[in-house]
Amino acid sequence: MQFYENHRLQTIFVLLQVGVIMAGSLTTGAMMKVMGYQEGIRVDVLLLLLFVRDWGFLLILIPLAWTFLTITLEQRAYWYSKRWTIGSGLLVLAGLAWLLVYAFGGSTSCTLSMSEL
Repeated sequence: MQFYENHRLQTIFVLLQVGVIMAGSLTTGAMMKVMGYQEGIRVDVLLLLLFVRDWGFLLILIPLAWTFLTITLEQRAYWYSKRWTIGSGLLVLAGLAWLLVYAFGGSTSCTLSMSEL
């Protein structure tokens, strides 16, 4: 329990980051399904969309690496403070949110081409 108390910021940021990843992956996959994407049919789709839909859960490695890095730096680096943890946590959260919003935006235009119908 003391570990949680000492690293409360990391816990909050990781929960937010993982929530953004899960919501982005699920909504991208759902939007691709709604817009008519079907397996086996070639669609003009960004590779990012397919990655986010099929392998988006691997993005969870980013918050895990961030958590490990910030905890290690807080314990060992004299110059590293909670301000750096907050700033880097917000930066990682904003980067993940931007990536997944971009993927979701691309999935809204994921339609079948006329030559395949």
